Amino acid sequence: MKFEDVPRLPKLPFILGDIALLLLAALVANRHPHPFSQTLPLLIITGCVFVGCVATMIPFLVNYVRDQEEIAASLRRELSEQFKRLMTASEHLQHATAQLKTVEEIATKNLQAAEKLPYRLQEKMAEFNQQLAETENEEKEALEQELAMLRSTESERLAATADKIARTTAEWTKLEADARKQLAAAAQLEQKLAGALAAIDAKFTAPGLAVQAAGRKSAASPPAAESKPEVEPAPVVLPDAPAPVESAPASPVPVGQSASSTAAAAKADAPAATPKPPRKPRAPKKPKVKVPAAETPAPAEPVAGDLIAEPVTDEPPAPENFSQVPPEESRPTPAPSADGLTRLTVVSYIGIGNKLYLRGEGPGLSWDKGVPLQFVSIGRWRWETGDADAAVTCKVYKNDKIEAPLGTLTLAPGTEQEVTAAF
Repeated sequence: MKFEDVPRLPKLPFILGDIALLLLAALVANRHPHPFSQTLPLLIITGCVFVGCVATMIPFLVNYVRDQEEIAASLRRELSEQFKRLMTASEHLQHATAQLKTVEEIATKNLQAAEKLPYRLQEKMAEFNQQLAETENEEKEALEQELAMLRSTESERLAATADKIARTTAEWTKLEADARKQLAAAAQLEQKLAGALAAIDAKFTAPGLAVQAAGRKSAASPPAAESKPEVEPAPVVLPDAPAPVESAPASPVPVGQSASSTAAAAKADAPAATPKPPRKPRAPKKPKVKVPAAETPAPAEPVAGDLIAEPVTDEPPAPENFSQVPPEESRPTPAPSADGLTRLTVVSYIGIGNKLYLRGEGPGLSWDKGVPLQFVSIGRWRWETGDADAAVTCKVYKNDKIEAPLGTLTLAPGTEQEVTAAF
């Protein structure tokens, strides 16, 4: 039970009792003739006053004691609360001390780690430098191998080209020698044909004059019957000529013409005063040399005299194409792909450090920016997609700047095509 709940001692009864005792003392003193001279009245008056004073002081003393007890109880309560607070604060301090110890340990560990960090960074940097050097060495070896393969491939191609040039030069030399021989034979044949034509012309001129004279005589007296002698020209023996030489010599009188036709021509010319002199034989036409088709050189092969020395570069030359078929017709026809993807393979030797790009209309393609092709092997690049549901129209570019001379390529969905590009 708390002190606030205990009822207080009332003061009114004690005050009334005190007043009653004082009135009794006053009444005794007033009624007795000699109150202070006699003992009994004096004791009664003194007792009443003393008892009244004590009775008046009792409630005050009791209440004062109770107030003191209440103050002591409140102090005890406050002390207990303070003690509880102190205990709670001590617990918090213990927890804080433990946390401080943990933080101190963590800080110590971090400090030790920070002291070891430069050494670890040096070790990591050394490992990174070592890995970088190994990667550079591997890339350098790969580039050297690729360069060696390119050089060997180009040396083989150059050797094959040199062999072709040598064979072509030999064939041209042989053809030139044969042509000179045939021209010499044609010149000799021309001289012989000129002599033979002159002899034939002389033989046919004499019968023509005789026919003209006979025509003049017949103009005066018409003959009963006209004779039609046939003049057969003497056969002309020509020297043997090579088969590929063709000549078409022109003569004033065709060989094999009959005498009747000659006489008729002379009658038509009878009214003339003087006969026309015979025309001089025309020089025979220059014989045409026919070169056999098997020995005709390819038009794209260079001649030995037309070769031009060019500087050797690391970039491989464009593949030789001696075909006379247009590029559009020489492209391989698309074939269905085995995996159903739309695939384009470009064969092009563009050198180290260069790439091929593809622009066009299709999945992932645009005409503004090219998509890089995947490097497959030396000189082979590939682009493929599985999202094509319509024909893909595209163009090939070198480094996304130089367009390949292939024009626009069209790829059907689910087909693969291989083309060769030369820049």
